[in-house]
Amino acid sequence: MKFWQALPRATAPAALGSLVSLAAQGFLALVMFRLFSPEEVGVFSATSQLAFFWASLALAQSPLSLLAERHQEPRAAARRAWRQSAWRLLWLAPVAALGAFWSGLDNAAQVWAWAAALGLAQLSWLLAQSLTLRVGSHWSVGLVRMVPPVLAAAAAVLGAVLFPERGEGLELPVLLVSACLGYLAGAAWMRLAFQPSDAAELGLQKLSWAQSVTRLEQPDPLIAANPTAPGPWPQTASNEAPPSSDPRSARLKMLHTLSDGLAATALALSWPAHYGAQEAGWLLALLRILSFIPALVHTAWAQVVLSSATQVRLRPPQVAWAASALVLGVGALAQLALTWGWLDARWQGLSAYVWPLVLWQVAACFVAAHAHLPFQKGLAVQHAWLCMAMNAGFIALCVVLPWVSPLSASTHMAWLSAYMLLSLAGLTLWVVKR
Repeated sequence: MKFWQALPRATAPAALGSLVSLAAQGFLALVMFRLFSPEEVGVFSATSQLAFFWASLALAQSPLSLLAERHQEPRAAARRAWRQSAWRLLWLAPVAALGAFWSGLDNAAQVWAWAAALGLAQLSWLLAQSLTLRVGSHWSVGLVRMVPPVLAAAAAVLGAVLFPERGEGLELPVLLVSACLGYLAGAAWMRLAFQPSDAAELGLQKLSWAQSVTRLEQPDPLIAANPTAPGPWPQTASNEAPPSSDPRSARLKMLHTLSDGLAATALALSWPAHYGAQEAGWLLALLRILSFIPALVHTAWAQVVLSSATQVRLRPPQVAWAASALVLGVGALAQLALTWGWLDARWQGLSAYVWPLVLWQVAACFVAAHAHLPFQKGLAVQHAWLCMAMNAGFIALCVVLPWVSPLSASTHMAWLSAYMLLSLAGLTLWVVKR
């Protein structure tokens, strides 16, 4: 009972929606393993990663800023963020075209077109998730997270059953159509941004913000008595959340997003280029499942903490250890499925990726559990530069290392996993100790 009382109010619907989404992702992974070839999965994974990079760069971390800047009117901020992101999506179209060409996949023009459709729909869905945390009901917070992956999984099953003879690649892109339908369903919640704001609610928000600023501007008697003493972090009421802000400039947020997107896209596109579509299918399918758990922590915990106006008693390490146990369980289940022959023989190559990816994603769970602290401690700018430095090393390992020293796919994955484990652990310690 104390555990549930320590959670923010929005955590329950956000966690429920994210858990259902995780279950749908797992089910979709099983569907891909059973009903689709590794080549189809590889093309889908590379295209969807290109779309995610495109959409993330266009967003420039707008969903996170929408939560951290609690003093802004949420609907107006969401509309402004969507318009700015849509324009950036258009400007970045040539960059996405280069990514589609560099992937080495056939029909690069079709890959680009599918990435554009997925990117616009996903951009709107990600903004809608943050917006519902600010102005949506508990039902909206949960449904906006669970409906898209459930719909996508159902559409993938239906498409595989109706079209058993699909060919390879983009001849009949059932997985891409299914993902696009799911993202469009999630994007429907952006309608909240175009509803009129309640005047009373807006007045209360402005009054609360003004009271917070007044309280923070009052001099501390201890500091007044000893001006040379170091200033403490601004004090808040016992049940009020610490103040949060996003002091990063628009250029820094864009650079941070660019480095994140380049790192993920470098992995997704360099793997088929160096090792073929089948190896890419093995790696990216498993990474898609495991990486969803840190993403769950970020959406159902860190984002909820940032949006909460009351103090949260649950400690981030507790959340991180619980998520790490889930990652280990999913990894063990994947290894058992391979050992006991639950999966088709074509997927036996997954075994080389299971435990390196598990270690990587365990470290990512700790970073996600502490993701709100840089905005509450005033470390967002330094944190962004550290993340960009880490991403630069990851991109070099993805792209440059195979050219410098020819490696097998499993050895290359081991290098990447070790680098990310050490880098993410160091980043977590820095955030906690700073």
